[in-house]
Amino acid sequence: MKKTFFIAMAMSGLLFFSCKDNKPEKDVAQVENTTSAEFDYNVETFGDVKVLRYQIPGWDKLSLKEQKLVYYLSQAGLEGRDIMWDQNYRYNLTIRKALENVYTNYKGDKTTDNWKNFEIYLKRVWFSNGIHHHYSNDKLKPEFSSEYLKQLLTDTNTALEGEAFEVIFNDMDSKKVNQAKGVDNVAESAVNFYGPNVTNKDVESFYARKKSPNPKKPLSFGLNSKLVKENGELKELVYKSGGLYGPAIDKIIGWLEKAKTVAENQAQGDAIGLLIEYYKTGDLQTWDDYNVAWTAATEGNIDYINSFIEVYNDPLGYRGSYETIVQIKDFDMSEKMAVLSENAQWFEDNSPLMEAHKKKNVVGVTYKVVNVAGEAGDASPSTPIGVNLPNANWIRAAVGSKSVSLGNIIESYNNAGNTGRLKEFVNDSTELELEEKYGKLADKLHTALHEVIGHASGQLN
Repeated sequence: MKKTFFIAMAMSGLLFFSCKDNKPEKDVAQVENTTSAEFDYNVETFGDVKVLRYQIPGWDKLSLKEQKLVYYLSQAGLEGRDIMWDQNYRYNLTIRKALENVYTNYKGDKTTDNWKNFEIYLKRVWFSNGIHHHYSNDKLKPEFSSEYLKQLLTDTNTALEGEAFEVIFNDMDSKKVNQAKGVDNVAESAVNFYGPNVTNKDVESFYARKKSPNPKKPLSFGLNSKLVKENGELKELVYKSGGLYGPAIDKIIGWLEKAKTVAENQAQGDAIGLLIEYYKTGDLQTWDDYNVAWTAATEGNIDYINSFIEVYNDPLGYRGSYETIVQIKDFDMSEKMAVLSENAQWFEDNSPLMEAHKKKNVVGVTYKVVNVAGEAGDASPSTPIGVNLPNANWIRAAVGSKSVSLGNIIESYNNAGNTGRLKEFVNDSTELELEEKYGKLADKLHTALHEVIGHASGQLN
């Protein structure tokens, strides 16, 4: 998943804070509309980050039951937010809580360059889910001194001591993920997937001894655990109820159980049930069973991803980062895609291909565009623009995969840019006017023709 700028959820404002309480649920009413013609996508720019918002078209087309499903799945994701912070670096949560306490309670002069630089640093930490840059993996460098931070901590009665304080300013743990050649990547990476003194050799030898019951369906060893040394012996701390991150996972399970009660169909409900079982047991066979069921559950207007999935943050590619995305069907684009698919033969017959290369019986490819309703963990704030899962090759070969574009995320990017580059390269004012009026629609049509018609057309002779 390629990730760039921060997108915030239009329905509930910016997701810098995740405030929760334990009040009992009240009766909920169906929300009628979540889009506006006069919508400002731009929010703020700081450092190398541009903060954007997105709309959620199609929300009003969902039933109240479906809206509840989206809400429950989104809440399940938010319960895992702090898991991602802790996975990224062992001191992230300690540092974040201290900085947030300063930000909330400081009563001193907020017009100084020092305070403004403190705010920028905190926003960058929020954006990156920790003190390392979300893309480069380099440690963020504050533009204020350690003395200034000490004064802020004193003024707000905030505790931040020892390595957790010093690491903000020194060169320790300077790279979240170090994939350089010729170094011990595990030892040189700050990411919190491995305990102290665990090395590349330890990891490789530990998993070399692991054998899947069915070699043709290999389990994803290491995906949902932290590898540590206890008394010189390597041991996995499994992410599950009663295990590592157990309290957060129990809350995730609670929301997933609510989601299961409002599932759109049996297949979707069964998949959610397997995900709950996986969180309870941490069993990797159950994870595969869930992925098979999730991939096969294609009916309905709502879909989601939730768990420890992508392994990019592990220098050796074993351990999954927590993430969730909740998706709503893009009803408008789905209708347009269906029309193209139904007319795939016409496009083939009228394409400028040699007759020998044209298919006699074309079946249009099914391609889904969805709109994001909520994200958390590794998918937020820096969000992907598309998803293609599951990652297990044997499941993809046996059952298939789900490939979707996140339509409202792409729409937000398209509407947030300036026209400087466009004006520089257009031929004349007429071309500029046409591009501004029809360019975004043409881009969508171009993508649709490529995905639905292009991948279905042509044959080798």
